[in-house]
Amino acid sequence: MSARLNDSHAGVTGRRTALVVIAAVVTWQILSINLSDFFVAQARDGDPEQLQTALWWDQHHPAALAQSGANAIRQEQPAAALPLLQAAIAANPADARPQMDVAALYLADDNVAQGDRLATVANTLMPVQYAVQLDLAVYWSARENIEQAVQHLATALVGNQRGLRESYFPQLLGIAAQAQTQGALLPITENPSIYPWWEAFFKYAASNAENVATVTALVEMREASTQVPLSARERDLYIGRLRKDELIAEAYLYWVNGLDKEDMQYLGYVFDGGFEREIVNKTGFEWRASPPKNSGIRITSGDTYGSEGDTALRVSFSGKRIRFRHLSQNLYLSEGTYAFSGRVRPDTLKARRGLQWRVDCNAGARGLLGNSDTFAGTGDWRDFVFDITVPADCVGQVLTLRSVGTRDVDHEIEGTLWVDALRIERKR
Repeated sequence: MSARLNDSHAGVTGRRTALVVIAAVVTWQILSINLSDFFVAQARDGDPEQLQTALWWDQHHPAALAQSGANAIRQEQPAAALPLLQAAIAANPADARPQMDVAALYLADDNVAQGDRLATVANTLMPVQYAVQLDLAVYWSARENIEQAVQHLATALVGNQRGLRESYFPQLLGIAAQAQTQGALLPITENPSIYPWWEAFFKYAASNAENVATVTALVEMREASTQVPLSARERDLYIGRLRKDELIAEAYLYWVNGLDKEDMQYLGYVFDGGFEREIVNKTGFEWRASPPKNSGIRITSGDTYGSEGDTALRVSFSGKRIRFRHLSQNLYLSEGTYAFSGRVRPDTLKARRGLQWRVDCNAGARGLLGNSDTFAGTGDWRDFVFDITVPADCVGQVLTLRSVGTRDVDHEIEGTLWVDALRIERKR
């Protein structure tokens, strides 16, 4: 009986000892992993020496191995980098980043087949992770496969839109500028809705392309899309670039061809001179109304007696001193003499000098082409007319309603001016 009790006690003691050993091992493993993670984080924060400490705690820590291998590549030590990266892959086969580093090493060593295989696997493992996609873009660019490089860069930009734009928008623009590489952008231009950065890139291209032909090529690719038509914003940016290059005829024709049937009824030397449609502030040849914030200036259309159509334009001022230049329309008039006419109705419009319509040359030459009398006070609708003389070297013009005067006090205006029935007619 006593022997059996002794055996039982020994068994319990043995099991307890085993549990203590197991607990100690588990605790050590947890401690090792946590400490390794801590030292890897320290290394990422700028202390690469901590990677050795991390590997001392856990010699199979995948992130420490991968970072050590990447550091060896940067130090131009490929022989030291390869075993570290291979060990990182063995420790965590699901991480595509060390696989891309190994692919780059294989490519540098002319082992193209192995490099391509790893690049394909990496893309399968992390098809949207922006750092991996950026590595893939660099890899396929080195392989001179521009189509794949651009596609991976497009995906990387989705994952990190703002951080990568400054570095990689210029590269995309360079691809767009070359006829032999433009086709690499077709998968993007076919359906830019899945690339939220596209509009920002198009704006960048419209502003920064050395030659407007690059922007034209982007527009043509977008117009060829069967999935997403060219947007109004893209059209507006393109017209703005044409105007910037003083290609006024091309800008005007492109703008006209984009008008819908309803807008075509308002077409003339002055577009929508009766202010029947909403002012949308585009860069083409439509009305622009952009009063400063908190200026007390309101530019709206509204019903009023005596208007030719359903509405007229109402420009209201609150008495603040602001040099008013904030209602305008770009024009396209060829060389010759024209008559500008319209109707105005001042409504308790208080001003030392008043408001005035004027037409200036803003492309080719510069200078005043004609202006109206000034408008102020209170009265009924009245007609006005003045001549515009456009010289041969003036290829674009702008019509503006302005406050008149050279002193600040001249621009202190209060009240309302109604405007309607603006027209330009050619005289000779």
